[in-house]
Amino acid sequence: MKNSRKLTFLLLLMGALIVKQSCSPPNNPSDQLIPNEGSWLFHMDLKKALLPFEAQLINMGDRYELKIFNSEEEILLDDVIVRNDSLIANMPVFESTFYLKVHSTDSMSGVWVNYYKSEDYQIDVWARKSDKERFEKPSQTNTSRRLFKKYEVTFSPGTEDEYKAIGLFEQNGARVSGTFATETGDYRFLEGAVVGDSLYLSTFDGSHAFYFSAEISDSALSGVFISGIHFEENWTAKVNSEFELRDPEKLTSSSDSSSISFKLENIKGETVSLDNEQFNGKVKLIQIMGSWCPNCLDESIYLNDLMSRYASKEFEVIGIAFERTRQKERALKNLIRLKEKYDLNYTLLLGGFDRSHHPTDIFPMLNHIMSYPTTLYLDKKNRIRKVYTGFYGPGTGELYNEYKLQTESFIDSLLVEKY
Repeated sequence: MKNSRKLTFLLLLMGALIVKQSCSPPNNPSDQLIPNEGSWLFHMDLKKALLPFEAQLINMGDRYELKIFNSEEEILLDDVIVRNDSLIANMPVFESTFYLKVHSTDSMSGVWVNYYKSEDYQIDVWARKSDKERFEKPSQTNTSRRLFKKYEVTFSPGTEDEYKAIGLFEQNGARVSGTFATETGDYRFLEGAVVGDSLYLSTFDGSHAFYFSAEISDSALSGVFISGIHFEENWTAKVNSEFELRDPEKLTSSSDSSSISFKLENIKGETVSLDNEQFNGKVKLIQIMGSWCPNCLDESIYLNDLMSRYASKEFEVIGIAFERTRQKERALKNLIRLKEKYDLNYTLLLGGFDRSHHPTDIFPMLNHIMSYPTTLYLDKKNRIRKVYTGFYGPGTGELYNEYKLQTESFIDSLLVEKY
């Protein structure tokens, strides 16, 4: 989106004077309404539920930062403008922005706009200066239920959209953290509480606004999952410590065992192929991804670390991005921002910039792509040796650790093969 369009949209949200005066400092800075530093509790109005999350506002002297917390995750927003009676905060990677009016030093309200979906996708937001956690905790006289660590979960039960997941939870008193692992990825870092006979969980990562609630019985859960203001489904769960999903290595297959090839542009506009000297005779991991995808971001952070640790070996990572921007220039801008924000040390290529471009256009030997990310493991002769669907990120705990061990063991086995 061009800057003029952003300013026009902001004008509609915040009033003409905000934008007009933002080009120069106010005559009397002491008249500004500045929100206090420290802990804030945000609420997003999902129409059928209020999604809470904690944040911290930091005054860096010449600028402001905002940190958003989801369980063990911290998201740093370093593009934050506080001016006159407004706070504007851009998410670091995903195309979304908070536009907030400062009502007092302890109170703000406004909207969160998810530009990835559309300029019209807005969720009402308000925030209060508060040290409270996101969900109300029970009093000492109200005994909370205890959750089990692992559940067999069914989303949209009894419908044609039904799918399975693994529910993974850790409970400390009333506080709960965890996630849901599905065959296409996980719901990342969820945080919440058990209040009486009910479970509440939420997360906000700049792309997704997820809210889960459930009634707790002795060994089962039954509740609702709400995503933003556009999606809702029921879910049920039963205790099952042995439950597993289908093998991620068997969900996508390749019909061709010969060497593959492609030519795509990198973020500098240069044509790159597997014949380039940089990749010749090396084991390669191809990440089919998008800058809009939170699970892809989790995988990118891991692959960046993997590249650093395997830097002295004959190994390369290539990310092929399928963006959903409808404009090539905007797609490249998003990839450059991703690379710079996380200092990615591997090659990023543009596979497509809108939904008309699909990974199977480049990899027709694959029977389908059911998830972003999907990862291809190539040997030194550019043959696909394994396809891994989805990604179990750090929010899944042991599943993530197992994934890393299996990934690095397989890469090591390919490295010892002769070229």
